[in-house]
Amino acid sequence: MDVLSDLLASMRIDGSVLAELRCGGDWGIDLEEGDGIPFHYILKGHCWLLGLPEPSRLGPGDLVVAPHWRRHVLASSVDQPTTRIRSMIASSGLPLWTGGTLDRPLLMHAGTGDGEVRIVSGVFSVAGRGARLLIAQLPPLLHLEADTEGLVPHFLTAMDFIRQESAVIRPGYRAVASRLMDLLFIQIVRAAMTRPGTEIGLLGGLADPHLSRALAAIPAQPARSWTVAELAAEAGLSRTRFSDRFRRVVDMSPIAYLSRWRMILAEELLARPGTRIEDVRMQLGFSSGFSFARAFRAHSGQTPRDYRKSSMTEASAA
Repeated sequence: MDVLSDLLASMRIDGSVLAELRCGGDWGIDLEEGDGIPFHYILKGHCWLLGLPEPSRLGPGDLVVAPHWRRHVLASSVDQPTTRIRSMIASSGLPLWTGGTLDRPLLMHAGTGDGEVRIVSGVFSVAGRGARLLIAQLPPLLHLEADTEGLVPHFLTAMDFIRQESAVIRPGYRAVASRLMDLLFIQIVRAAMTRPGTEIGLLGGLADPHLSRALAAIPAQPARSWTVAELAAEAGLSRTRFSDRFRRVVDMSPIAYLSRWRMILAEELLARPGTRIEDVRMQLGFSSGFSFARAFRAHSGQTPRDYRKSSMTEASAA
């Protein structure tokens, strides 16, 4: 079973904005904390990224992703004064992204000159079962270096799309932008997982040839009463070696991961119209309604019945 494909298929882009940044001379952009996942792909020139333990110099082909949108800075030099991104957007007379998908891409200028540095930037929000498992374990700032496999052609396509859509307002922009952001997000995740030496939570586990077998076994049989020994056998490791390796790479115990997977799957099933709570309980292998309700409350703070009601209310209001 391809666990990554299953996770990505369960996720959806809730909203997005695409932008081209043209920067020249002395400039600095303060990407303040916010909601969503911002990214920056350097197409031309060089700049500095501040926000990691040490400043990083970025060049063409470098990609920065902030999965939890912690504050970070892009600048022409490490000591350059900065302008807040919200102020830049407001002073340019452009719409501020507050969720959903903007009706057009943004074109912004920083500093002076004709744009010695060109950057494809964007923000997207992700929802669905996979988002909870995947995004939560990514680092505050992810730097994928130039020539990472599979990224270049997709970001060149994104830049062409931004330029075409900026020139002429045409119907259907939001639909095309959403599909493009889906593709960019998938490529970012795949690149992060296949990058040599990457060990970041669930992606590290999926990239591990042994742990990935156990991670695939759980969604294939979510109702099975898995033990650590059984998952270790799937991975082809001893119980002790498997448990230690799982904790070190995935950053939680195998049983904690199993419980989290079941509860996130329960949320997805309960949100579907017409789903019976009893059917969800049986599909996930709980022996009684009480044990299912107790586990679900510990995970979400709500009973399965209350969660389903709130999900139906949100869906009808959307």
